[in-house]
Amino acid sequence: MPFVTKTPLDLDSAQKIIHDHYGTQTQIRSFTELTDGMYNSAYLVELGDSQKQVLKIAPRDEVRVLRYEKNIMRTEVEVLRLVKARTEMPVPAVLCYDTSRRLIQNDYYLMEFVPGVAYHKLRGQFSPEEQVAIDRQTGIYLRQVNDIKGTGFGLFAFPDQLARTWREGFDRLLKDILADGQEFPVELLLPYDEIYARLSARYASLEEVQTPRLVHWDLWDGNIFIDPETRHITGYIDFERALWADPLMEVNFGAFGENPAFLAGYGIEMLDTPVRQCRRTLYNIYLFLIMVIECYYRHFETKDQENWARVMLQHQLEKLEIYQAA
Repeated sequence: MPFVTKTPLDLDSAQKIIHDHYGTQTQIRSFTELTDGMYNSAYLVELGDSQKQVLKIAPRDEVRVLRYEKNIMRTEVEVLRLVKARTEMPVPAVLCYDTSRRLIQNDYYLMEFVPGVAYHKLRGQFSPEEQVAIDRQTGIYLRQVNDIKGTGFGLFAFPDQLARTWREGFDRLLKDILADGQEFPVELLLPYDEIYARLSARYASLEEVQTPRLVHWDLWDGNIFIDPETRHITGYIDFERALWADPLMEVNFGAFGENPAFLAGYGIEMLDTPVRQCRRTLYNIYLFLIMVIECYYRHFETKDQENWARVMLQHQLEKLEIYQAA
């Protein structure tokens, strides 16, 4: 499936990148596109010494992206380095990051190859005990990531735009995705101003959050890699959407259902009050707004994601009504 954000790269261009980083004596043995991702282009590069690396290519500047997606390659590079330095979570090392545009007309970076298979392709093949072990360990690791504190709330990519309060930070995120939808324009089940009014009327629930913490925000099974033989975790990827926020914003806390093993590993009850449940509903609505609106920017071949996300969005908007407006 073609994606408008993906820039194809030929072998000659990849070889120039490898020569620039390792020297002209280093040759590419094999060069294969990795097609699972839906935003950056990614290629598996095997060098002459059989060392494997992943080359990721950012979209071209002229590609229209959502506001929160700007500079997200820089986010991924910096967050990978931060998580590797500050936690025990197994993440690939960044080997080089180039924004010079000397060799190609895109930003790019090289990282270690993570062996294994994405968990969403294997989960059904594992025993319940094996799944519990993996999910629990993911909770432990994500807690370590969330323990990293920031200086303000908002997107990691824009450190000069961080907000003093989470209420202000979330408000910016919501206004940005609504502006993305209005500019296309994307028709939603309610007028944009009514959606904003319904969510902002519950902003009092955000005031409980006082400390900005690092949030991965996209740690679904597709970003967890497993050795299919040992059933052990080999690595976690895709930190490009990271932000300084409320840890309850992690999708693992109810965006796509609850996972008791993950929650046990995380070790903190996150949805034990109506205020926190209200916040989680706000975050779900924000996520499903993105999942609807991004379809119009990506030009997906089918409407499967859009149709599903619209149903989820409607359900969450209805659920929000049970929480009292402030």
